[in-house]
Amino acid sequence: MNVFFISAIFSLVIFIIFVMSFAGKKKKVRQREIPLSEIAELWAKSQRSGQLHIKDIAPLWRKSAIKEEERSEYHFRSTEVQEWFSNNITQQPWFNQAEAHKEICYQLLRMLEDEGDCSSVVNPSNDVEASWDTNTYSLLGRTTLLDHSIHVAEHAIILLTAADAQHVIPDVMVAALAHDLGKLPSNRTHLYSLGEHPLAAGRVLAEITLFKGLSHKEDIARAIKQHHMRPEGLIGKTLKKADQQARQHELELAVERYDSDQTGETAQEVGTETSLRTFHPPSDTKTAAGSARKADADIYGDETIPPKSGKAAPQALNISSWFDTQTFIDQLNPYINRLEGRRFMAFSMPTGHVFFQARVIEEVARMLAERAGAMDIATMAEKDKTMQQVLFSVVEQFRQHDLIARDLIRDQYFGGYFNVRMQSGKVLKGYYTPFKAEAFGSIAEMENSKKGILKSVAAVEVYHD
Repeated sequence: MNVFFISAIFSLVIFIIFVMSFAGKKKKVRQREIPLSEIAELWAKSQRSGQLHIKDIAPLWRKSAIKEEERSEYHFRSTEVQEWFSNNITQQPWFNQAEAHKEICYQLLRMLEDEGDCSSVVNPSNDVEASWDTNTYSLLGRTTLLDHSIHVAEHAIILLTAADAQHVIPDVMVAALAHDLGKLPSNRTHLYSLGEHPLAAGRVLAEITLFKGLSHKEDIARAIKQHHMRPEGLIGKTLKKADQQARQHELELAVERYDSDQTGETAQEVGTETSLRTFHPPSDTKTAAGSARKADADIYGDETIPPKSGKAAPQALNISSWFDTQTFIDQLNPYINRLEGRRFMAFSMPTGHVFFQARVIEEVARMLAERAGAMDIATMAEKDKTMQQVLFSVVEQFRQHDLIARDLIRDQYFGGYFNVRMQSGKVLKGYYTPFKAEAFGSIAEMENSKKGILKSVAAVEVYHD
């Protein structure tokens, strides 16, 4: 009995040793340790709110600590830049656990403060910005690189706050302040001469020591590289949209400054590097507003290309999985008579019509499609011609409910060209989809909500070429 017992114990010991030796040969997986207190805090918060949002967990892997000797005193020569850095970075909660991001933003702003008084547009003829209309180029060139970079950062904050994605702000702020570093005089290397200022900017950012330690450095670098292309991911898409919105705002300010200048003299040239690209003052056939419209196309690209005459009408798609008439109307309503600077995307007329730019209909369509999980529509490329079919299909649904002013556009189109005549006598040409006003409520209330330039719209007429 004792011999059997001893044999069993010996066999068990041998088996345990074998199992332990086999387990020891397994490849160890490196794991990041997260304090239990942090997880407990997030769990308690999720229990109180009833849900755990990605923005609550994000700080666990988006932290970026620095050593004391790596921290700067955050001092700028310019009072304006000092206040901006304080208001938008040091005092904001989203930088509390992003010390490296804060330090990188400081270093980027110091570079821009030192050399960023140069023009915010580039000179090489093969760069994407050089393809802009001469007036677009010259008007936007009046904004310094420092100001433009700050504008992009501000628009990025607005976009991410509206999307409830504040946890991404530190990453996007680095991208925004760095995206045009390739335009600084000291960084105009061979890449700049080839028309690749985004790549040149990425090279400069990659040389910052703290940037190499960021967990999302690849996403930030990719966003900078693609900010004039088709971006990927939230950081890239936010950077591109913020850059576009900043440019549009800068353009509107430049046009307003020109409109207020009654001297009629040609504007000054934009720096020595752009001496051949001067601003041509508006004439009877090319007004400042016309330049603004051309610039709008330059900045945003041909996002919505109207069908050309003589071509077959787009084929209607089945959009029943995400389209609802009343929901779409509700989403269109806030755009009516809304001014952003001097820019408007939809406006009412006392004749009982509301005119929408096709871009508004596209934005709402993408949003509703995404909500319904129709990602083929939501993620469609900006220049995808299928978007014309989507717009046509949406307008067709509204036609069936008798909400489109069919006497103003043909049935085979989702919009038409109109002359918007101002009280001053100026005529603005635009491509709009005309709706019947009753779909959106009281025409009197809509007219009373007009302000600024919208009060100067005297008439809208079908454009005949």
